[in-house]
Amino acid sequence: MSAYSRFLFRGALFSVFAVLIPAAASYAHHSFAPYDIRNPVELTGVAEDWAYRRPHPKLTLIDEEGVSWEIEVPIRRWEREGHAPDLIKPGDKLVVRVFPARNGAPKAAMSGLTKDGTYYVVTENVRQQSGNEAADAIESGAPLEEVLEKYAEPE
Repeated sequence: MSAYSRFLFRGALFSVFAVLIPAAASYAHHSFAPYDIRNPVELTGVAEDWAYRRPHPKLTLIDEEGVSWEIEVPIRRWEREGHAPDLIKPGDKLVVRVFPARNGAPKAAMSGLTKDGTYYVVTENVRQQSGNEAADAIESGAPLEEVLEKYAEPE
């Protein structure tokens, strides 16, 4: 193989990995596996902070018991529903429907929210394979720690 052929081959190989690796990381990062997607809960509280950014907008909500919740928002679903980036403002009183963290931490993924009497849907049903596989494994008796390790999100 000539030097030029090796150069072309390496360039093509690099291009393939340059596309596949970020795509795989992106897929893994957007997993609902850390959240209990089959048992949503409602949190009532006040928005302390709202950061609308990629890959996930984040809402910090102080609930009625004074607990600070970090709530991840699926941006593609938020945008698909046509919600404005500035829908939430610090100080807003909200009722937020969330999928809570499986490990009991005050973290969650948003399903929807009610503000000023209007409900805004974000994610009603999670059809993601990894989230449903994690739920199935836990429901069939697999230890939570093992399931969370298998379906871990990158930091």
